[in-house]
Amino acid sequence: MKHKKIFEKVRELIDERELDEENIDLAYGELLDLIEEDESCAWAYGLLSEIYYWIGETSEGADKLVNFEEGVDWGKKGLAVDEDCLEANFWLAVNYGLYGQEKGIMQSLSLINPIKDLAEKCIELDESYFYGGPWRILGRLYDKAPGFPFSIGNVDKAVECLENAVRLGPKFYLNHLYLADAYLSNRNKAKAKEHLEWIVNAPLNKNHEMEDEDIKSESRRILERL
Repeated sequence: MKHKKIFEKVRELIDERELDEENIDLAYGELLDLIEEDESCAWAYGLLSEIYYWIGETSEGADKLVNFEEGVDWGKKGLAVDEDCLEANFWLAVNYGLYGQEKGIMQSLSLINPIKDLAEKCIELDESYFYGGPWRILGRLYDKAPGFPFSIGNVDKAVECLENAVRLGPKFYLNHLYLADAYLSNRNKAKAKEHLEWIVNAPLNKNHEMEDEDIKSESRRILERL
């Protein structure tokens, strides 16, 4: 890997974003400096796309859309440098998904096939990336996209993909939440409750306590409605 030491430093800063609010800004600065030095470093664009995802997730209102759109732009730049860059493929897919979610279903139908293609590319490159993330993206897409004849939505495929995500990232809360959601789409309340209760009872992951607490709260709300 090119610039491995910088990659490891930036990766640590992003992973420890909850420990210090400045960590994301520090990571952003490191990546911009690296791209100025080496425009051919595709993973740097991919991690900038990731940073805008995290900023978007904690933004409010119209700022969400702006940040996810920035994430899309950086992901595209990474693929322009190297179409096989795992980070650029993955975080472009993630930002496309959240951008489409903010725009609304009718405006985001054109993004479904690009997201699917990016997720499948990531599965080829490294299906385990970001706690089974490629399978998580694909499963979520199958669960939330309209079904035939309008689009590719298929709850059975969603469950299959998200079970793969849980297999590869068994401690990652979002895998269990999305699988529970897919089981509910498939009218399997028992299986959904199993994964929601896992989230509620699981220990918090180190350095991601705030993120995990939010998912625990959402899981409790869903359980109360079942």
